[in-house]
Amino acid sequence: MKKSTEKLIAFLENYNRWRRSSYLYEQPVPEELGQCLDQAVDLLKKMTWQPMETAPKDREFLGVWGNSTDLCDKSVDLFCYDKEAQQYVWSNYGSAVYVPSSELFAWMEIPKFDLR
Repeated sequence: MKKSTEKLIAFLENYNRWRRSSYLYEQPVPEELGQCLDQAVDLLKKMTWQPMETAPKDREFLGVWGNSTDLCDKSVDLFCYDKEAQQYVWSNYGSAVYVPSSELFAWMEIPKFDLR
């Protein structure tokens, strides 16, 4: 069972308080703890730059591109995979295909926020 981010944080904070011997908190159910830890790991993975070899070909993502030898020459843009061109392209330019002028070398999920 997935929890909202706020509930996940609260659960893990409560767990830590229990683990540190606070008598005000009950021991969590081990199965629920394991599910919450798995969910937290998934969230952290989505917040980390991944190598391009693992980039998705079915959805948009944030991509870092630029000169890989110059740390100051980097840009972040929205990319997707163009099946016809068989390459990653900028996805914010309508139907035209635009390829970055430098190496595309890392990607990250687009953060999604629940505004409810």
